[in-house]
Amino acid sequence: AVAAASLRLAVAAASLRITVAATSFHLALSATSLAFALAAASLGLAVAATSFRLALTAAFLRLAVAAASLRITVAATSFHLALSATSLAFALAAASLGLAVAATSFRLALTAAFLRLAVAA
Repeated sequence: AVAAASLRLAVAAASLRITVAATSFHLALSATSLAFALAAASLGLAVAATSFRLALTAAFLRLAVAAASLRITVAATSFHLALSATSLAFALAAASLGLAVAATSFRLALTAAFLRLAVAA
């Protein structure tokens, strides 16, 4: 009877040791799974932050390109306006010269007419 009780105690102790070992293994596995999950979450956050930084950089780059395009458009418009003003100034100068030539021709014609009249008289 003592041997049977001793055997039962030995079996119970072995069963308890197996249960403790299994529980320890399960806890270690859970801790490892948790560590992997945390690492994955951290990696996900790092990827998200990088994606956000890249999106921000792309947005700023688009804004810089748009600003440069606007500056080029403004410069081209200013150049076009300056060219138009120069063309207008040349046209006005040519018109003024044409009027001066016409007036001079008219005066010369008048002078010639008066000379003819004077010679005829």
